[in-house]
Amino acid sequence: MQKIKLEREMKITHDCGGEFTLPDYVPAIGRILSAECDPAPEGVYLKESEGRGIEAELGGTAAFRILYVPEDGGINGVTIPCDYDTNVVIGPVGGDVICRASTSPENVFCRVTAPRKLQLRCRLGSKITVLSASDADIPGEFGDGMEVKRGKAPAMAISSGASRDLLCSLDLEGLPEGASPILCRAEVNVTECKPVAPGEYRCRGDIAVECVYEKEGDAGVMRDRVGFDETVTLDGDAPAEGSSVRASGMINSVELHTDDSGSRAEIVYELSVEATSPVAADVVYDAYSCSSPVSAEYDDTEYLSPAVTSSCGFSLNERVPKNVSGRVVAVSARADVGGAAAERGRVRVNGELHGNALLFSGGEYEVVPWNLPWSCELASSSPMPDGELAVWGSADVSQLSARADGELAVDAEITVSVTTARSQREHVLTSVKPTGDPFPARGGFVIYYPAGTETVWDIAKRFHVPTAAVSADGNVRADGTPSDVIVI
Repeated sequence: MQKIKLEREMKITHDCGGEFTLPDYVPAIGRILSAECDPAPEGVYLKESEGRGIEAELGGTAAFRILYVPEDGGINGVTIPCDYDTNVVIGPVGGDVICRASTSPENVFCRVTAPRKLQLRCRLGSKITVLSASDADIPGEFGDGMEVKRGKAPAMAISSGASRDLLCSLDLEGLPEGASPILCRAEVNVTECKPVAPGEYRCRGDIAVECVYEKEGDAGVMRDRVGFDETVTLDGDAPAEGSSVRASGMINSVELHTDDSGSRAEIVYELSVEATSPVAADVVYDAYSCSSPVSAEYDDTEYLSPAVTSSCGFSLNERVPKNVSGRVVAVSARADVGGAAAERGRVRVNGELHGNALLFSGGEYEVVPWNLPWSCELASSSPMPDGELAVWGSADVSQLSARADGELAVDAEITVSVTTARSQREHVLTSVKPTGDPFPARGGFVIYYPAGTETVWDIAKRFHVPTAAVSADGNVRADGTPSDVIVI
């Protein structure tokens, strides 16, 4: 069985954007209302970097969503895709590499340089958790007269899989009569994921769609949902029995289509499933020689032990401390996962909700950016000491609304799907070899009075004899601990 070790966590940034020209069928820009950027990562690709270990290449497509007032009035929107990619050196690692990455926008810049030309820039931040999977840390054959202490280290096995390029379509029948859709966005909400066969899971949920529309010079928002029922197969071997599973979804694209039959949103998305299970990794903790001095080398290794792999859903009802007025026409938000910590035997995950609210007051539109902290609590699968945890996963906004009453009041339903793990450092033996002259032959016998904390192993090392010599002839009790008097 493979074990999972924590190598390191890294933070890198990507720059995305450039000069863009609007197509002829889109009205010319009079004034920008809002600019948002949603990344759709394609994954992490690993390759050998000569002399530098492992290099990771990650990227994807970021979609700029622009809401603006055309020169002749009204309101309009356009989506502009932009590719991004970055190479980063991970360095040497102990085994096969597993990378978990999450990407979110850090800032968005949008400037009109001509009626049909935009200058867009978005800085994206990716957090990469670098794990390694390797066989048990058991050195090769030892020489004659060597004894080793073997044990089990708590470790974690990970199985994952994804179903990509899934398509769903939503007819925008809820639009008011005479309204024209402008821009749509969507979020995947996985409500259930159950095993149907070894390594195969059936995931159900819905996709929340929000579309901004224009009618007679005014703007509004329509919200609807479309359900899904899909099967995801894990890569490689099926997870061990008793594993815990989390499932999440990601929107790759949302396209708005309008023809004689009406308007519809076509959505391309993907589902991901990750199963984690505790495993006992065979390790060698210590070694000694009965016949000669030894030179031993040790390595401090970080093993990941699963705390919880699960989802939680909760409501966020908070006020943004900003003075605002008018009517909230539309509101959008994204949720980012920050960190996790163990508190009194439970796991608390935290993050931030970032968004924009489009307000209409006195015949003018205004965009108000806002952000709110969030946290949710998950039950742990095993007792653990308090402290920080390694965490990766996603948070999705399944429902969102806002109102202005002097301040901006935000109501959101957030679904968090994460894997958290605690890191445990083990002092593992990596190599041992005899050095120096052999110990002189022992004659006669020794009577020894062990300390209360000493084990058979400790006494055998002290006198350079096999553990069998210490535990023979009534030297140990029924539970394997040394007697009050040892005769060697």
